[in-house]
Amino acid sequence: MVKLSDYLGYLNNEIAQARKGMDLEAIKRAQEYAEHEYLKYFKAPRFTMPSIKLELPIKISELDSKTTYNFDMDKGAFLERFNERITLIEKENDVTLKHLDINDLEKKEFTNVVNELKDRDHNFIGRVDYSLNKIKLKEPTGPILRPITEPIKPLNGFVTMDNSRSEAIKRSVDEAFRETLKEQFSPVSTTLKDVYIQPDTNSLKRSGDDKILVKLSIELVEENLQIVKLTDTNGKEYEEIIID
Repeated sequence: MVKLSDYLGYLNNEIAQARKGMDLEAIKRAQEYAEHEYLKYFKAPRFTMPSIKLELPIKISELDSKTTYNFDMDKGAFLERFNERITLIEKENDVTLKHLDINDLEKKEFTNVVNELKDRDHNFIGRVDYSLNKIKLKEPTGPILRPITEPIKPLNGFVTMDNSRSEAIKRSVDEAFRETLKEQFSPVSTTLKDVYIQPDTNSLKRSGDDKILVKLSIELVEENLQIVKLTDTNGKEYEEIIID
């Protein structure tokens, strides 16, 4: 994994070195022409690279950036998505759980969580992953989720609910709650610092990597830079940089 800027700098340096080698060879060829009995009457050929176009497949491994988010609570959408997740947990675990309603969203425990998240509006969250896994809530989610999972009622009254399974269901409900809250966030702006890439796309294909594959199109246009040593009227030498 390398920085995109380092990768482009490497390509630029390699092409510049190739041009330098071409110029050295042109000088050597001109000297050979000058010393040849017949070729000295001809101009030595020299080839230039006025522009180079490259299309390189790369995979973006990571974006080093910070994103600001806006938290906009849509109670109807929240209830629908959260209760859908609760229904899936019920089916997966063969249990009956309480579903949230609009009255639950008006309780202090829930409004405290919403206000905590609203206070983070337009603040930088961290790296761009759009999942907000590192949200830290001042108010614990326990008072909100406890009525949903206590008691957990098996659909079959003869099924015994052991503690490990009960805790697993509670963790699933907690995750469903947080995931549904995350969906209430929308990105506002992003500050991008660095892009990390992996140029070796063949190895990524073999490993089944799911990083973002893009085609990098680059066009390098030739410019000439020359440093000329001159002497002023006082006999003092100085250097002049000429770009064309």
